[in-house]
Formats: sequence, structure tokens, C-alpha cells
Amino acid sequence: MIFELDKGNLMLAEREVLALARPKKHQLFNNILVCDADFDYSRLAFTKRVFEEIFVSDKIEEIDWEKYYEKDFSARSNITSKEKELAGIIWHSVKEPKVTLKNPTSEFWFFFHENKIVCGKKVYKRTEKFHLRRPDIRPGFFPVSVKPKLARVLVNLSGVLKGKIWDPFCGTGGILLEAAMVDLETEGTDIDINMVRAAKENFKHYKVEGTFSVADSRTTIKACDAIVTDPPYGRRASLKKVEIQSLYETFLENVYPHVDVVVIMAPNTLQFNSKYKHIFEAEDYVHGSLTRKIIILNK
Repeated sequence: MIFELDKGNLMLAEREVLALARPKKHQLFNNILVCDADFDYSRLAFTKRVFEEIFVSDKIEEIDWEKYYEKDFSARSNITSKEKELAGIIWHSVKEPKVTLKNPTSEFWFFFHENKIVCGKKVYKRTEKFHLRRPDIRPGFFPVSVKPKLARVLVNLSGVLKGKIWDPFCGTGGILLEAAMVDLETEGTDIDINMVRAAKENFKHYKVEGTFSVADSRTTIKACDAIVTDPPYGRRASLKKVEIQSLYETFLENVYPHVDVVVIMAPNTLQFNSKYKHIFEAEDYVHGSLTRKIIILNK
């Protein structure tokens, strides 16, 4: 399959796909990722389109376009000046060609990158309306909540296709809301009862199921397939008078014997130790004084 990734954070976009696809090998051509994959592409947040692979080559291949053609077609490219020529190749290769630029049944894309051409037939385009779940329009609102699109990526980085996600610092439930939207089981705990109430309110508003309770992440354990979480930090977050490094380390020490995968966010200035292996790390810029690290921890 071919994935056209968002360029805003290419490292995160690539890892999101690979976490769900788990391919034996992959190739990346700028923002075009090629790998074997078989999962529900509508889960993806940082992928624009997905294509059935036709060829990856250093030249335009001689293809039996009749094999891929249905009803009508368009030829698209990251180099628009080549589209007419590419459409002509397909036109002369099918029995009853018909070009349409609006909602074609067969939408063929050609991506030119250095000495390679990646060609595929579109099978999916992202239409998810993440803005409808923005933190500021949820009934249970708190200013430091993770935005829905990033929250979805965090969930996908866990690699959990089916199962349960636990967020031990659930806040108003933003991360778990995105997990619930892709039909994962969710459980949230937080030391602040007001956050738990807000999370329950948000889940009720969006008509999804989840379990929430007041609990301390440093002593509580919940059965789950992975933890996905954004622990508190900064002036607006409630640390309950706990030093932030100690909070991270005590929490991770508590869950290590029970949970294999943890996707966690942290300020990029924070250094913490744990028994987990750091298998991936990327940054997410927030504003002038805050850049966050997104880390995948694994045993």
C-alpha cells in the first residue's frame, strides 16, 4: 500500500502507519510511505490518502491499466504539469476510456521523487472531522487538553488494533475519546475528581462508552493492552504538589510489571529514568516556551 503522509510532522505520520501496519519492510520517498498494510485506514490522523500500489520504479512502467480501471478515471501527480501526459498513457491503454475530474471511480496518482516514481490507485481519503471534538467546544473543558488529531495519533502509536487503552492521567478524556472513536475499549483514571467528572460528561456528549474513576497513577493498576497518556506539567496542570520528574518515574515504576507498551508525552526539557526501553521519540511544538516529546516505551 502507499500512504501520502502529512508533512507537518513527518516522523510522527510515518510511525503512526508503521505502528498499525507492522510491516517487515518499508520505503519512504519524501512524504510517500510504501509498505504492506491491512487495517482500517480511517483510524489514521496524519495520513491524507491511501493507495493500492501499482508500481514503484525509476520509469513509467508498462501496466495493464485495464486491470485497475473502473468506469472512469483521472490522473493526478505531485507534479501537475505531468498530469495530461500521464492521463494519455492510461487513455490509450483501456478499451472504453472516460476522464472525469470530479469524484472519479479510478483515481490514479503518480508521485515523482528524485529517481523514483510511485504510482497507486486511491482507496481512501481522510475525511475525519477532528475539529468537531476540539477541547474548547467540549462540555467538559480544560485548557491544556491534547487536540483530537494528535490524541488520535497517540492512540495509534500504541499499535493496539483491538483491545483496551488505559489513560492514568485522563484529565477531561481527550485521548480516550479518540480511542473510543476507533472502537477501542477505554478506561481513564485521574487524581482530580473534577477531571473525572468532565471526562464522563464529554463521553456522554459524544455518545461513546468509557470507564472513569478517581485514582492515583503511582499506586493504581488497570488491566489494559497499552497505556496512552499525557501526564500533567506546566502552570495550569495540577501536580498535587508532586515534583514532575518524580511523578513520571514513580508512575512508570508502578506500571512496568503489568503493562508492556506506554505511549507518553513529556516536556522536551524533562529527563526521567525507567526500566522501559525508549523505542521511539519525536517532538511536537506547542508554542514558544513549550515543545513536547512523544515517546513510545516498551519492555
